[in-house]
Amino acid sequence: MEPSEIAQNVFDRVWNYCENNSGDTPLECMVYHNPDQLDVFIDSYLTNEEDEAIQNSDQNFWESLKKEYEKLWKEELTRYISNYLSDTLKILAENIVQNDELDDATKVRLLKAYAKVLDEFGDAIEQALQSGKPLSEGELYDWYKKIGDTAFGVKNYAYYEEVDYYESNYDMLDDNEKLEVLSILLDVIADVLYDIEQKYLPNLGVLTNNNS
Repeated sequence: MEPSEIAQNVFDRVWNYCENNSGDTPLECMVYHNPDQLDVFIDSYLTNEEDEAIQNSDQNFWESLKKEYEKLWKEELTRYISNYLSDTLKILAENIVQNDELDDATKVRLLKAYAKVLDEFGDAIEQALQSGKPLSEGELYDWYKKIGDTAFGVKNYAYYEEVDYYESNYDMLDDNEKLEVLSILLDVIADVLYDIEQKYLPNLGVLTNNNS
């Protein structure tokens, strides 16, 4: 068996366990099953044939297997973090619109403020992508804190804690993977700004396209 085949099989089994049986969140479980710990947990995810192939191989075989597993693991971590950060931007806008405790005037005010900070965040991402230097974990956290404060209209400590957890894992990615996350976020920002301008504000009786 090839190292890439065993790595894929192990990753698939780890992924299935994290999604369905671990008892932790999938991300927490995946972080526990990081490549640096592969030699600790791999025996639990091997068939007899795979275990024999590793036992009868040399160090180069193991290093290749570990490298392939790390590639798969980082791809999944990038996807998880991108999805969470993207969904957060969408959900915060939706929460403003769907909050029955807010009157329409307050919703309009919060949506406009949210659009403004998202636009600024998008500019910061564009600069990072153009320079090839991703936003740091701290910079990303500061932006999401500002975004949350704007959308909620108040400080939300549960939100801060959740965002902090995901962004601490963002720091486990290399620069190219971080830039991939930021590129995805830039597309999502454009989508959310479009929804605010073309759907949410008009539904609240506000003319857009510089007529509001």
